[in-house]
Amino acid sequence: MRSQTHHVPVRFRVNEAVLAKAQALAEREGMSLSELLRQSLRNELKDAA
Repeated sequence: MRSQTHHVPVRFRVNEAVLAKAQALAEREGMSLSELLRQSLRNELKDAA
């Protein structure tokens, strides 16, 4: 993945079951939860364009 600089922290609430699934997926993919969430958001924005 390309190197990016992140400037703005983002916070949101999610239920524990969703968080657990996201953490497990991130681990299986070999990335941090933050990386998974950033990638997922980028994919959603790309698909919406």
